[in-house]
Amino acid sequence: MPGAVVQQTYRMVPVADLEPHPDNPHCGDVDVIAESIEKNGFYGTVLVQKSRMRIIAGEHRWRGAKAKGLGKVPALILDVDDDAALRILLADNRTAEIGGYDDSTLAELLRGLDDLDGTGWTDDDLNDLLADLDSDIAIVSDTPAGARPAAGDDGQEERRRPRIDLDDDEDEDDLDDYGSDEDAPPPRPKAGLTADLLITLTAAEHDELNALLGRIRARDGHASTAQIILAALQAYAA
Repeated sequence: MPGAVVQQTYRMVPVADLEPHPDNPHCGDVDVIAESIEKNGFYGTVLVQKSRMRIIAGEHRWRGAKAKGLGKVPALILDVDDDAALRILLADNRTAEIGGYDDSTLAELLRGLDDLDGTGWTDDDLNDLLADLDSDIAIVSDTPAGARPAAGDDGQEERRRPRIDLDDDEDEDDLDDYGSDEDAPPPRPKAGLTADLLITLTAAEHDELNALLGRIRARDGHASTAQIILAALQAYAA
């Protein structure tokens, strides 16, 4: 019957009594699984086809258990035919791949651990995740921090802003109200258009900004970088 619970029985099974499915196309990382077993113990079950004692799901966890010297593993014995066993195998592999992550939440969870042992994640993985967390922030140019002239220095290099069209009711001559173009706010984009705000950051400031954005989104849900920066400026100016 479609949607019915498959007939299954739970029991501890000697690892030597099980065999992998010969048509399993999935390749897992047994070393990472074995590390998890070492740190966390073996949890959950292996799915096994009753008529053949063949593993339908959990082959690499079974291999990890063998690598760690476990004599038995918990198993769910399913009373299914070969066709159903193959479909379950394929569905188990595929459905695990289709899912994704909330990267901000994941980063917060990983950063909250004393170490990443047994999680399947590495410090390099976390660093890559943090680096990619906010695609709105991009390095436009790399300027050594020590090479930046101080504000007001005669040798200060010219600031550059993207050229954008002004609204029809605005005139570039209005910039004369300011002491110089350097003091003037960036021109307002036409309705329906957007403008890029370029912020120069050191590497340390860039890392801290990304970390703060991740913490804010993990707490408050996803918000654009513009929304977060505007809220911070409003709070700062209040």
